[in-house]
Amino acid sequence: MSINTVPADILLEIADHLARPAEVLHLYLTSSKIANALTPALYSCIILRGSAQCIHTLNMLNARPDRARHVRSLGLCPDSSGRASKWGRSALPVGYLVSSAVRQAARNFEVLRTFAWDGEELPPCDDMWFALRIFCPRLKFISTSLGSILPPPNSHLFDFSDLYGFSLTFKTGFYWQNDGISRDEPVPGYDRLWNMLIKRCPNLEHLAIDGHSPHAPVDAHGLVRGRWPKLRSLLIGDVVFDWHVGLNTTLGRPFHALHLQSHAPSVSAPGVLADLHADALAKVSTFSGALVQAQVLPARASLKTLRVPDAIPLREGTPLSVSASLAGYDNGAILRAIVAACPRVHHLDFTIACRPSITVETFSRTIRPLGQLRTLTLRIVPSPGEDSLRACGARLVRASPRLSAFDIVFLARSGPHTLAWSVVRARASFVLAADRHGLPLALHVVERRPRLLWPGEAVHRVTLVMRPASSRRTSLLALVMERSPAGEEARLLLFCATLLAVIVWGCIGL
Repeated sequence: MSINTVPADILLEIADHLARPAEVLHLYLTSSKIANALTPALYSCIILRGSAQCIHTLNMLNARPDRARHVRSLGLCPDSSGRASKWGRSALPVGYLVSSAVRQAARNFEVLRTFAWDGEELPPCDDMWFALRIFCPRLKFISTSLGSILPPPNSHLFDFSDLYGFSLTFKTGFYWQNDGISRDEPVPGYDRLWNMLIKRCPNLEHLAIDGHSPHAPVDAHGLVRGRWPKLRSLLIGDVVFDWHVGLNTTLGRPFHALHLQSHAPSVSAPGVLADLHADALAKVSTFSGALVQAQVLPARASLKTLRVPDAIPLREGTPLSVSASLAGYDNGAILRAIVAACPRVHHLDFTIACRPSITVETFSRTIRPLGQLRTLTLRIVPSPGEDSLRACGARLVRASPRLSAFDIVFLARSGPHTLAWSVVRARASFVLAADRHGLPLALHVVERRPRLLWPGEAVHRVTLVMRPASSRRTSLLALVMERSPAGEEARLLLFCATLLAVIVWGCIGL
């Protein structure tokens, strides 16, 4: 059966299970028939970084409506060009070009649901928001940033209705340029923003008002007037001046994720959660905020993700050279403590970046009790005489055969020299293929190493056979003779069955 005869819905299902967009692209380039079938998957989510990439791709989507009509999520980062970000008047020319390109291509985005603008300044072409609102009726999630140049009071940004997600990020340029603005009206049309969110977006599910304020944060007191029964995610940065009224005091609206990040005492204090409805925090599984706030959560035992961004106060004076002070710390003891404390962990990300401390062989033996581990990312400084990345990956698979995908990164030992080589010396991604018994069958490896003479990376792909040639049979006898945990279980079952048969035979004989 040729791959060209596979139905389009099956190809889309295959594309959904591919881990990286590059893999979807490789499958897309197989043939013209497959390309036509995979166009919805390839162009479903587009993230553009840098002004050149934004303008070039948006012009292409404007000229190719057959591709643009499949775009569901569009993210633009016009300032991510590898150089210092421009803000203020210097960012206007590029911003005009990118936002004008969005305005022209908007008529082709028939199924666009999410639009994100992550620039140092608000899109200078305000008509872009008008075009998105008129030509994209399915647009329900908007994310944008605000810098030193303020929007006009009649901005089309505040004319949307029935959004299910909205995110506004105040960039550093906003605070530097507008230090003397009024708290009551920090942004022209600020009241229109809250009217849009409170009155015209009753089904809001995700709301983020974020920013980093070096002095006084922006007032978001209007947030307490909102009543969004379906709100599930709330992110508050350094934008809240004071809480005069308790949040969510009358309606039982359970949050699933809650982020409270601010240096302002009004947000970091534990009492900010005291006035919430009794059932509002019963289903929170992701929390980011102060440790004292996490301690007062009623459902803290059911948390699956906890982030504490605040610095931990130390009882004794500690020099700034933390790496030198902790040079003799036992990283193996930390790993053993994690394994003992979290025996059911599914995902593990472990980094030792200063000096060689443990080998991959020691690491693999230590994590052997983690029977439910599925994905792993290991970054270490390799010890002298350390095996290759392929050998290290094979050793990890034999120690934890339930791993489905993992990454190993070899780091260069950190030093004071400013002209040192890149931190990453080599890295490899591993994907494990198992047989019907769950035993490792093959290990697909993608190795990447920095080139020495020119920029870029050298990529090598290889497949390692994890079972010897004599044991590749899938018969019951081969499984019983297998020297593995599965083979031990099969032999135990065979012994029990034999013992039961002997007992039954003896009873019949009597």
